Amino acid sequence: MLKNISCFNSEIIIINYILSKFKYSKEIMNLLNKDDFFFEITKKSFLEKKIFLNFNIFNEKNIFSIFKNIIEKSKKRKILKILFNISFDLLYNENIDKKIFLKVKKILNFNNKKIIYKLDYFKLLKNFLFSKNELLFSGYNKLDYLINGFQQGDLIILAGRPSIGKTSFAINIVKNLIFLKKNIIIFSLEMSTLQIFIKLLSIMTEINQNNFKLNNFSEYDLKKISFIIKNINFNNLIINDCSSLSSNDIENYLNVFSKEKKIDLILIDYIQLMKSNLNINNRVLELSEISRSLKLIAKNFSCVIIALSQLNRLVEYRVDKFPVLSDLKDSGSLEQDADIVIFLYKNNFKNINILISKNRNGPLGQIEFLFKNEYTKFNQI
Repeated sequence: MLKNISCFNSEIIIINYILSKFKYSKEIMNLLNKDDFFFEITKKSFLEKKIFLNFNIFNEKNIFSIFKNIIEKSKKRKILKILFNISFDLLYNENIDKKIFLKVKKILNFNNKKIIYKLDYFKLLKNFLFSKNELLFSGYNKLDYLINGFQQGDLIILAGRPSIGKTSFAINIVKNLIFLKKNIIIFSLEMSTLQIFIKLLSIMTEINQNNFKLNNFSEYDLKKISFIIKNINFNNLIINDCSSLSSNDIENYLNVFSKEKKIDLILIDYIQLMKSNLNINNRVLELSEISRSLKLIAKNFSCVIIALSQLNRLVEYRVDKFPVLSDLKDSGSLEQDADIVIFLYKNNFKNINILISKNRNGPLGQIEFLFKNEYTKFNQI
């Protein structure tokens, strides 16, 4: 008899689908609530957003059939509950209470079906063209011209060999966005919070980083530091130095912080040090899962993710040291999932070239930067 008002397998499948963030996960999630689930374990999983198992493939036709099945059984349970209350009132009350008619009206209202509407593509285009959502600009005119700014939902891979200046270039972009009062989270798996903040201050004030380490400042240096601290709001910047990081950890952080304010940029230093949510003894597959998860997070939270990446050693054996997409370390999925891939490589001791090797939103190209090593500042040439 219970099978007519509940289905455990359907509830498990639909929970895994909506929490795995597939094509229609968000739409189905918005159409469900905890009362649509009969079993306590599935109801708890829905409320706590916990996945039973990770499924990689779902048949969309079956999903909509399962979703319809859950909604129909949920309606049956709600109707039974109201009918039981009406029966109880009629049996134990001498007079007919007016509330009974309200309950009957509730049953009639169940005839209104929940519908997943088809998209109006022209309306979607109109909303995009006239929306007030601003692009996120790096602060470097030539770079912004090439990539047309960072767009919400973008996953950007910033790659280069060790000690080329990946972290420094990323923090230069963070510095520019802080001046624009953007909300930023930095996840660092290599450097401490203090090291990153000192690097940021050094770039802003153009004070040699060794002066911070030795606590050796001139009077002019102290005035510059004092001016920055008084006039720049660092409350929009969150630096999290962590020894371990997964895409689930990032999502949990965003679920907390996005309630207070919208996060514009997430910086991850660096992607090869992240751990997978799955227990796979294959680093290539793990990194594929990580990159795909980061892309989904960027889309779902409408933010930009910049993930730093190492290059494999093959680039060192080339005469020109010119990086290509296949040089991305440990995975071919990085170049596939990324919207933009940026390489850093040295032209000479002072200059560093920024190479746009993949760009879904614009052309490819190359920009030359002057690198001031003493305070790791990048200036556009």
